[in-house]
Amino acid sequence: MRQRIAVIGGVASGPAAAAQAKRVDPEVGVVLFEQGPDISYGACEMPYYVADQIPSDDTLVMLTPERFEQTRKAEVRVRHRVLGIHPKRCRLDVKDIATGRITEERFDKFILATGARARLPEFEGAEAPNVFPMRQLDDARRLKEYLGAHRVQHAVVLGGGYIGVEMAEALRARGLRVTILERSGNLLHAYLDDDLLPLVQDVAHRHGVVVRREQAVGFVLDGEGAVKAVRTDKGEMIGCQVVIAAMGTRPDTELAEAAGITLGTTGAVAVDARMRTNLPNVWACGDCIEVERVIDRRKVYLPLAPVAFRTARVAATNAARRGRVAPARFPGVVGASAVKVFELEVATVGLRLDEARAAGFDAFATQIKHWSRVPIYPGAKPLHVRLVVERGKGRLLGAQLVGEEGAALRADVLVPCLRDRWAVAQIKDLDLIYTPPFAPALDPLIVAANEAAKRVGRG
Repeated sequence: MRQRIAVIGGVASGPAAAAQAKRVDPEVGVVLFEQGPDISYGACEMPYYVADQIPSDDTLVMLTPERFEQTRKAEVRVRHRVLGIHPKRCRLDVKDIATGRITEERFDKFILATGARARLPEFEGAEAPNVFPMRQLDDARRLKEYLGAHRVQHAVVLGGGYIGVEMAEALRARGLRVTILERSGNLLHAYLDDDLLPLVQDVAHRHGVVVRREQAVGFVLDGEGAVKAVRTDKGEMIGCQVVIAAMGTRPDTELAEAAGITLGTTGAVAVDARMRTNLPNVWACGDCIEVERVIDRRKVYLPLAPVAFRTARVAATNAARRGRVAPARFPGVVGASAVKVFELEVATVGLRLDEARAAGFDAFATQIKHWSRVPIYPGAKPLHVRLVVERGKGRLLGAQLVGEEGAALRADVLVPCLRDRWAVAQIKDLDLIYTPPFAPALDPLIVAANEAAKRVGRG
């Protein structure tokens, strides 16, 4: 009898794992279970769909279930909720949501790709029809439908992280007034050091976004159960017609915990470099797991699509491999991300200064302001580069780049430098591209590395 692998969950890691398992062993029987209607879509593109920059939700769907079955040769069951996995008995309980029928099926191996859930307010009204998380494609669909059917003038966004600022921009593009409630008072405070935060605040204010150093503590509901106002911890009452819950995510570990799978220090599923859990026939990948950060070898929770794809391929290779197929290993993450805040690009790689010091490094930061292109060339923009460096050794520990152009892709340049433990002296000797339309003679990364190198040996 051929081996059977159950992949639980869709979006990024689930389909990637199912496809990779079939590549490794074309004879394996792979079944992908997803409780929603979609298995593969661009979640990061949803704010731009809400803003009408992407006209149709069809364009967000990467692969329909039917197309996935045809091209990847794996079975797909949408609208099927896995209720429990029993690895010792090699069984899985699954409910057909359409019919309500619950069945038990045999599988040899299991790959958990259950992803993450949006954090919702923990008070009455969190399930109101005009409160929208932005985690699943259906969330974006519902929001656009609501905006089209109701007279919405003011939206309150709960949280000033990546999703919060992207949704604020999307709603401003639709002509809405937008207020962000952020407890710290600073947008993207979890991603940037303090010196760069004013750049983000200023651009948000210039585009009419109100940022309040407050936290929602309750909703006022109308007669139909919709939120008509948000109560804050400062005693304020903010009237609105839509609420965006952008308070972050948490790993969806309910199935894993029920099956006896160990969680790590972050609260996500603990896996080794081969994506194995503590149970011998269960692997996990994507937004439900924690991974190792190569800079300080600490376990971190990093729910990003590139990490999901990479861990999925490792998990599936090891679950499906037979004979002489070598086991795959996940080398860890540097931690790289970027977000667009109106005209600004904001990019981060590695550790912030406070993170570096908390990890035990004697670290300092150097910050410079340079030009994205040759300054006399039309369109050149200022670019801020901040490097976090280990004193004495000069090792690069992290970087943050903020500017109207050239931030995100320059941050990518630093990823292999961080992975390979480069010193800033090595970065300043890179022969980076110089051509007036794209980059100045001294690239901003070179300028920043030069400044950092001067401080390496100082006390």
